Amino acid sequence: MRLIRIQSLVAWLLLVVLTSAPTLTWSQQTISYPIHPVTLVVPFTTGGPTDSLARIIANNMRSSLSQPILVENKPGAGGNVGTRVVVKSAPDGYTILFGSSGPLLINSSLYRNAGFDPIKDFSPLAYIGEIPNVLVVNSSLPVHTLKDLVEYAKTHAGLSYGSSGSGSTNHLAGAMFSRSLNKDIIHVPYKGTAPALNDLLGGQITMMYIDVLTAAPHVKSGRLRALGAASVQRSKVLPDVPTFREQGVPSLDLGVAFGIVGPAGLPNEIVERLAAAIQSAIRSPETQEAFARQGVETSPINSPQQFGDYIRISVDNWREVVKLTGASLE
Repeated sequence: MRLIRIQSLVAWLLLVVLTSAPTLTWSQQTISYPIHPVTLVVPFTTGGPTDSLARIIANNMRSSLSQPILVENKPGAGGNVGTRVVVKSAPDGYTILFGSSGPLLINSSLYRNAGFDPIKDFSPLAYIGEIPNVLVVNSSLPVHTLKDLVEYAKTHAGLSYGSSGSGSTNHLAGAMFSRSLNKDIIHVPYKGTAPALNDLLGGQITMMYIDVLTAAPHVKSGRLRALGAASVQRSKVLPDVPTFREQGVPSLDLGVAFGIVGPAGLPNEIVERLAAAIQSAIRSPETQEAFARQGVETSPINSPQQFGDYIRISVDNWREVVKLTGASLE
């Protein structure tokens, strides 16, 4: 009888140890995180502004985490392919996403099946910043201000605006501007910014919303004229260009926003560890110099909670824009 009781006690203790082991192991992993390199997925090709910023941030996160941050490009479907990889990964902090406005804020409304919900499927980590857009025209067009363009549009047919592709921020901004004028300005989508810019410089299209970094050299050379900055404040890259608000013309205050998220369910300890490392990387002199070169504007959004609020509000705002423009992608 005594032997049976001892055997039962041993069996019970063994069961407790076995069922507690995963919890102890996970807790230990969380406390010691990270114990191996972290993968930072960029859902676009190499060489673009998103990829460039991601590599700068990744390089400067290493000193805080004492582990390499490996940048991995997974392009496709406007950023959806790489984003789906991250949201389906284990919530252990070893696979995170460096996203831009498309996958973080717009695509869930724009695509019929983006494959993720930015409100439910992300653990927000850090807002990086935004590159503002400006509305530019070929300098041969006889307009010098936004109000000039509004008046010009009233008496001239066949005006057009280019974009880097259907559903891009410059497409949606152009569509909303056209709507505000109650004028049918023709949308001409291109496969990227470069071919659209070439046609704008050549006079084949009338206007385009474009990021300040790309616009700046052509504005300074006199080949393009910047009429207004689509942002709350003037850009440091083109400080002489007034905002739409300053000129009393309706516009979306938008640019290309960047941020880092992980899959839903990241433990708070890992969220805090990653957020602190990213903020430290943002403050580094190398990152600040890169921001100045690329026209990145920062904001007071400096915590995961604030970034989460920003995502929720922006997703709702973009949903309304997509609805109003009628834009849709498969």
